[in-house]
Amino acid sequence: MVFLKLIIAVFVGVILAINLKGISSPLSLYLSIAVSILVFTYILDRMTVVIDFLNSVMDGIGLEPGYLEILIKIVGISYICEFTSNICKEAGFLAVAGQVEISGKITMMIISMPVLFAIVDTITNII
Repeated sequence: MVFLKLIIAVFVGVILAINLKGISSPLSLYLSIAVSILVFTYILDRMTVVIDFLNSVMDGIGLEPGYLEILIKIVGISYICEFTSNICKEAGFLAVAGQVEISGKITMMIISMPVLFAIVDTITNII
């Protein structure tokens, strides 16, 4: 039921933003950001359930909890970069949006390096 309320709020926000954009008001961008933040907080609230589930799976398998932390960081960086990139695109800053996407990809690659090193170490120990 909460999800339905969220979808209705997003729909109303988008309709209002479209109408405000038609009169070339900067309020449409602010409304777009506010709706995006509303969705973001909804997702963050729901992520606790996913994180608890993944923690229990990781404990059951016996993997290091650091790998889950890396995965959560990568998902968070991905979402924040996508959010920022979309806001930049909405404001008309396509070049900035592209740079945000590239920096997010590089940051995710750097954060995932410990996992890559663990995989390489495992492979070399097998051989």
